[in-house]
Amino acid sequence: MNNMEVDIYLQHTSSMLTDKKYRKLDFILVDEKDIGPILFRLYENRVFHAIIKEGEKVTMEMVTEGYKFLDENGGGLFYNIYEFKSFSDVEPEVRNWSAKELEKSYTFVDAIVISNIAQKILADFYLKFNKPAQPTKIFNSTEKAIDWIKLKMNENL
Repeated sequence: MNNMEVDIYLQHTSSMLTDKKYRKLDFILVDEKDIGPILFRLYENRVFHAIIKEGEKVTMEMVTEGYKFLDENGGGLFYNIYEFKSFSDVEPEVRNWSAKELEKSYTFVDAIVISNIAQKILADFYLKFNKPAQPTKIFNSTEKAIDWIKLKMNENL
């Protein structure tokens, strides 16, 4: 596939993947997969965006689906944004697992976007007691998370 064909494919793919309900990031969308409770999006520059839908709880099965999605797109390290909609949560097993250094083979950094005070309390608890091995920061807006991701990308150049 030459460059022109790739550009046309990406434009076509991006238009097919548009979802008005969930705002896309300020990067070119490469792939998207909706598994029901979570919408996975992969953007240029290795940005992985997982949108946990309202009222859903992240399970290890969902994590496995996310890794499968990343592997289908070449695997490697990613700048992760986990965006939690209202009343969404993470099972304790997933919190404990996600903090382990050995399990972070797909991660440059993790940005956690929360939407309410209960999620803030849980996210603060995660940072304080699970102590993730990779740089992790909590945000109350996707825009601030994107700014931080861009800053981290520049640091890795």
